Amino acid sequence: MERDIQIKEIAKLFLKLGFIGFGGPAAHIAMMQQEVVVKKKWMSEQHFLDLLGATNLIPGPNSTEMAIHIG
Repeated sequence: MERDIQIKEIAKLFLKLGFIGFGGPAAHIAMMQQEVVVKKKWMSEQHFLDLLGATNLIPGPNSTEMAIHIG
């Protein structure tokens, strides 16, 4: 799973998600999971779920916090 990921790739992905991310935080997090885990394989499903669990513990907008964790 480990590989060098360019900041440009991350910025491009989150710009895309920002433009098409409608449906609230739950939909946005599902789109992040699809892109980051399934399509790009930047992290494992378990790592993503661990980050999601940490996100749920912290008050605030979950999808924004998840984007920060992934970045």
